Amino acid sequence: MTKVILLVLVIAAAVWYFDFSRRMTDASIRASYQAQIDALGQFDAEPICTAMDDSYTASVTVRGSDSTPQKTHGKAAACATWTKAMHRLKLLSERTGGMLEPDFDFEIKSITLTPNHKSATVEISSAMRLGNMTLSRSQSIEHLIRRNGRILSTGSEDTVWVYQGE
Repeated sequence: MTKVILLVLVIAAAVWYFDFSRRMTDASIRASYQAQIDALGQFDAEPICTAMDDSYTASVTVRGSDSTPQKTHGKAAACATWTKAMHRLKLLSERTGGMLEPDFDFEIKSITLTPNHKSATVEISSAMRLGNMTLSRSQSIEHLIRRNGRILSTGSEDTVWVYQGE
């Protein structure tokens, strides 16, 4: 009898690990992005880096006065960029007594889940403002998977428009 119960538990754990823990829903994807937005508001890059899969690659095209050719970044470079940016924004906010605090605006344009709900493609539009001045805006297509109950990004294609103040 105990062997049967043990076998049932092993099968249930295997089904959860290989199937249910890897499924996503529209709501779980939106919750994942909301957690990242909350982290941005606290100048914390760690949740953003944690949400990247080890195989993460980003293709970034920057538009603006200092336009550069398309660049590809791995997880380490992307995390370093996010960490540096959050540190600088936090310093700016602290040194101005919170008077200059960035505002991040994200809009999920579409979420396309695969039929088995184990991967998704998400189109996102975002903007970063400082007061009433828009510093940057972007259009992104992000590819998501879910492992061990966590939603991870495997990569993105981003177009970023950077504006300079007058």
